[in-house]
Amino acid sequence: MAGLRNESEQEPLLGDTPGSREWDILETEEHYKSRWRSIRILYLTMFLSSVGFSVVMMSIWPYLQKIDPTADTSFLGWVIASYSLGQMVASPIFGLWSNYRPRKEPLIVSILISVAANCLYAYLHIPASHNKYYMLVARGLLGIGAVFQTCFTFLGEKGVTWDVIKLQINMYTTPVLLSAFLGILNIILILAILREHRVDDSGRQCKSINFEEASTDEAQVPQGNIDQVAVVAINVLFFVTLFIFALFETIITPLTMDMYAWTQEQAVLYNGIILAALGVEAVVIFLGVKLLSKKFAQ
Repeated sequence: MAGLRNESEQEPLLGDTPGSREWDILETEEHYKSRWRSIRILYLTMFLSSVGFSVVMMSIWPYLQKIDPTADTSFLGWVIASYSLGQMVASPIFGLWSNYRPRKEPLIVSILISVAANCLYAYLHIPASHNKYYMLVARGLLGIGAVFQTCFTFLGEKGVTWDVIKLQINMYTTPVLLSAFLGILNIILILAILREHRVDDSGRQCKSINFEEASTDEAQVPQGNIDQVAVVAINVLFFVTLFIFALFETIITPLTMDMYAWTQEQAVLYNGIILAALGVEAVVIFLGVKLLSKKFAQ
């Protein structure tokens, strides 16, 4: 059959052997490539979501003090929690949406919300009062949509101002503007490249991820009901984990400013370098674990 992948690529993931019904339904090369293009777009989406979460962590505290001097460390805690809380509330809603509608819809809407939240964050200096509450809303919206900070410290706190649109471009706003731009680029890639492919482990087309068409000669095994309590518990645990991570990453800036008498720019720069080094270390560890697992699994 023309256009089919080689035999090793046709082999299903779970258990089916040549001669079975599943083995006889093969996947074309174009379909295979299309699936992997879509998977890579989703990889990019997850990466950009992670960047949107952490890209401003180092500068939240000094930026909050700049736009609203009345903000204290207690309010900083609410700002940190708002992202995780927004994500915890929105995740089941968007998940339910994706079960009944094309996956592109909730995906694009969530990215659009993130882009809007990033733009709101960049314009927090505009309101005459209550600026800290606008930051709270912006971070919460980013969570509904969810470390390059060091790269932008050279712009300084003052930066430059685009008077026509009242936009300040400095070390606090540039990361979110970049994140907004990448979000728009991500939407374009989703619309242009992402295709939904609902298949089982053998590559057969399915109407839904959790549904297989009834067959006249195969008995269908009931999948059972979803444990709703477990789903809620996992969602809450994810919120707690994300909150703790955000807390440690954000509190390091005011902590080092108090302990080492660093300026706001120094705290953002040095802490960004530390977190970047930790990120590189994490990548090396993950790659090492992958290589070692392959070695000892043989």
